[in-house]
Amino acid sequence: MGLSASQARLLSITSRLSDNELRSQTITTAKTSLANETTAASAAYMDALNSTELLYTTYDGGGNKVTEKLTGVSLSQYGELKNQYGIINQHGQILVSEQDATNYETSSDMYDFLDKYGVLAPEGEWDTIQVENPEWQVAWDEYNKEYEDWKAREPDKSSEIYWKSGVNNELYLKFIAASKPCYTTAESGESGAGCYRHVLAHLLDLELIEGGEPFRTHVADPSKYPKTYQTTTNETISIDAGRIDGSAINGEKLSDEMVPVSEAVCDPYDIIYAAENETMKQKLLDIYADPTASEQEKTNELLMNNYYFDANGDIQLKTLKQKIIDMYYVLDKFKTLGIPYEPALLDLLASFQEDMQQAFKEFDKDAYNRDYNDWLAQEPAKPEVPYYIEEKVPTIENKDMGQWYVNLWHRMNGPSQDKAGTVLEDGTVVEGGKTSGGRPLYKVLEDGLMDNPGWLQSALENGTVTLEQVQFVEEAEVGTGLADCEWASIVWTNAADITESQNEAAITMAEIQYEQALNDIQAKDKQFDNQLKILDTEHNALQTEYDSIKSIIEKTIERNLKLYS
Repeated sequence: MGLSASQARLLSITSRLSDNELRSQTITTAKTSLANETTAASAAYMDALNSTELLYTTYDGGGNKVTEKLTGVSLSQYGELKNQYGIINQHGQILVSEQDATNYETSSDMYDFLDKYGVLAPEGEWDTIQVENPEWQVAWDEYNKEYEDWKAREPDKSSEIYWKSGVNNELYLKFIAASKPCYTTAESGESGAGCYRHVLAHLLDLELIEGGEPFRTHVADPSKYPKTYQTTTNETISIDAGRIDGSAINGEKLSDEMVPVSEAVCDPYDIIYAAENETMKQKLLDIYADPTASEQEKTNELLMNNYYFDANGDIQLKTLKQKIIDMYYVLDKFKTLGIPYEPALLDLLASFQEDMQQAFKEFDKDAYNRDYNDWLAQEPAKPEVPYYIEEKVPTIENKDMGQWYVNLWHRMNGPSQDKAGTVLEDGTVVEGGKTSGGRPLYKVLEDGLMDNPGWLQSALENGTVTLEQVQFVEEAEVGTGLADCEWASIVWTNAADITESQNEAAITMAEIQYEQALNDIQAKDKQFDNQLKILDTEHNALQTEYDSIKSIIEKTIERNLKLYS
């Protein structure tokens, strides 16, 4: 082989060696990539081994355990031995199926809603119950108004139309004439308080005998005195004969004029009452209602007032005799009681003088009785409207299933059996329940998601929905419309009938895919090894040939140099 031919062959071998090295590097890189693919396949398989699915366990009518994938359908559809759950979104709305939503929206009330689930008995088999008659309240409201109007027209005994003009001169004028000396003295100042007690003493069961002294015609019967009386506050007063005999009344020989007045005041068969006085009455009520008023202030007002409280706590008018007894005690103890003589006691004496005038006016009983009987005949008749009436109400045949959908109705509608937004006969609008954000209580979940276990599992695990469970209680929360049960929040992991299990289908599929990927990788790796082996054999042959040609060229060059040296 010539030198030039050898050199050309050497260059060709060098090129092929370089090409083999490049191909070898490419195959080595591809083998490294296969290792990454193995790692990815292994990771996917491990993820499948770690994956779980949520299962819902219940029992069929025969008591057999039934386990299925957890979906909105499995939770919300009625089952004889199932717990009732609701899926709740972040706004507090229960998520219902398209069918449940349609049933609600096309129902006029709860029983119409229940009827769509076939739980009601035929109309001819409905229950008869007693309910409040709405006409009863209307009738009694009208009657009470008429009664109040009628009561307000009751003839008033104190009205001037029943009191003849002027006064009974025989008694009232006797009182005025006899009491004037003492009343005049009492008006002059508190030193006259004792003098007016003489007037009061003459009015209390006055009993006289002919006096023995020339300036007196009568004196108190010593066998009848002293006399004792009880005040309204259960204090005791004692009136001795000196209150009669030592008075200016007796000194003016007027004691005998007071006898018929006293008999009229103290007559147990024809009782005379203190005068009606609304201002005085209100004052007594106010002071007893005043938390800042002292007990002494209350006692003083009670003694000086024309009214008192009976055993039941009701305010009543005192008899004139009792008024006189209380006044006597006040005039005797006013300093101890802390009552100022002026103006309190002077005002009391003046009002008493007016009471005596009222007591002895001549009352027209015939006119009053005529008006009273006419008024009585106009009393409105009480309504004869029954409080209860009978009403037919739908009967729920399947109690358990019926209760399921009763619970659902109230969770979607609110407490009323009437549908939210319904206008009732009285014009009121039924208010529906609202979430805290003012939204309706329910929201439709399309059937595709309602029946999708992956969606529900993801929503529960990510907290985008929560669960509520119907739980039985002794007393339901007011304002829910439910009886003996309630919708209560529950953490889904605490629900005994919801369990977590490995996803066997996903594991099986992942295992098949992993083995397939592994087989593909191994086949490619074997192919790459064979290619490397061929390249290595070729590389060794080329390298041997390369060394041989190189040696020939070197020897040829060496001979040529020696030839020309």
